[in-house]
Amino acid sequence: MRRWWRRDRDRDERSAVDRPTEQPERPVREAERRRLARLYQRREELRYDLMLAEQALQPENRWTERLRELDAAIADLEEQRKALESVPPVLLPYPLPSVPVEVRVDLGESLATVELEISGVVLRWVEEVDWAERGHQLAPARLRRVEGELGEVLAAVGYREPSPELLATLAASADLVAADALESVRRRQVWTEIRLDDLARPCPACGGWRDLRDRCPTCAARAWQAQHLVSERNRLRRERDEVFRDWQRTRDRLPIIQRQLAEVEADIRQLEEKGVRLSSDG
Repeated sequence: MRRWWRRDRDRDERSAVDRPTEQPERPVREAERRRLARLYQRREELRYDLMLAEQALQPENRWTERLRELDAAIADLEEQRKALESVPPVLLPYPLPSVPVEVRVDLGESLATVELEISGVVLRWVEEVDWAERGHQLAPARLRRVEGELGEVLAAVGYREPSPELLATLAASADLVAADALESVRRRQVWTEIRLDDLARPCPACGGWRDLRDRCPTCAARAWQAQHLVSERNRLRRERDEVFRDWQRTRDRLPIIQRQLAEVEADIRQLEEKGVRLSSDG
């Protein structure tokens, strides 16, 4: 009875020794999961870049479409600029008569006044000063016309139906004459006699009117429009060059993207073979 028990116990011990022990599974570290997540994200980014690079090799793509749009816009701006610069011959307006302009300046004790008399019509300016509450001057004194109209002057010299451009040019030139006359008197400079036709002269370039400083508002506005068109055209040209360079870069990166994508997928397979998963039970 005792021997039978010992044989059974020895057999159990030998079976326990001969039986291989089960190895525990390799624990997955959190750092490997984070690396796998980054590799998944990188793979999606490379797949998107690969799609763009393959699209860039096609004859028709997003870049060629944008280049056609920019070329059409640039051509349209060029046509507008040429049409603006190629002004057809214009009929010059009838010039103003050469009537003398009498200038009178009264400095006064506090405020100065300036008068221009043309064919019996008097234009009068008064100097206005803006004062602060404590008596300090805020801005330089300015002349403001308080009497007389340019339309009355033109009617007095026999110039009928003046255009709005002529009236605006005459008003600007008259303001300049008044300011120059006041400054000349204060500096005791010699005043040069002027005439009515000096205040507004027909512009041979556009058929408008030039003021006392030989400036034409119509030509200035047209020059500003041409400059704006040129600036916009240059901006579109720079954008077109950038689109073309981006197209070239995307096409040239195709083999690089393919190699990077293969490396990322190999790293993902290596981690997955180790048992790394993004799920909590991996």
